[in-house]
Amino acid sequence: MSTLQVMLTSLGLMLGWVTLFRLPFRSPARRRQIGIWLSERSRLRADAAFAVFGTITYLGLGILVLLILSWCTRVPWASYSGVHSIVDVPLTLLAIVGASSLNALCMSVLYRIDSTADVPGEVARIQWISSILALPREARWVLPAIAALVEEFVFRGAVFLGLGASGASLAQATIFSTLLFTVGQVLLVSTRTQAVVMAVSSCTLGLIACPLVAATGSIIPALVVHMSFAGFYTNMSAKGAEISNARRRWSL
Repeated sequence: MSTLQVMLTSLGLMLGWVTLFRLPFRSPARRRQIGIWLSERSRLRADAAFAVFGTITYLGLGILVLLILSWCTRVPWASYSGVHSIVDVPLTLLAIVGASSLNALCMSVLYRIDSTADVPGEVARIQWISSILALPREARWVLPAIAALVEEFVFRGAVFLGLGASGASLAQATIFSTLLFTVGQVLLVSTRTQAVVMAVSSCTLGLIACPLVAATGSIIPALVVHMSFAGFYTNMSAKGAEISNARRRWSL
């Protein structure tokens, strides 16, 4: 496939992935119905049952996108893992610190622009994150990590490596893969603050993860960065939202 064909195919599949995933979330009544129906057939609470359903749906659609893109781009599966060396460890640690620091810097700028922004609360109210927060604390680390696994294989694997195999430059592959990942994340939110936070976080992650894949020859280090990033910020948002809610109750 040509570079343009890889880009258009990736864009179409990503939009289909997000559109199909959002269908059960559009209506609160539909979410309740699905949650109750699943709860009656399992021993989970309705909100927890819907969270599991949403996660399985997201992962299933992501795996389907991965398989289609991998088939279209003909990137060998061995290229995803590559050959590792001891140098990958400090590079991965440096990438984790860099991603976290850059994201923190961007959030501090956001607070300077709007000091009333409730970033943890807004992130916790993103529908897929609020669904995860309905699950036990252990799952709040596991499910974001699994989602990160699928997303890395798609965006830094099939898309980024696929573009490289088609002849795209490192800059082209990095920019397109990052933009595609960012758009996919922003389409899952419902407020301006959520969109800004997810756009900044996604761009930060993509701009660090893509060069890391190029430097190490594997998506595994980028996967470690993404898993730590997703798990930490999901749980941080949960704690921040709890503090924010407590402050509101005290102020009443």
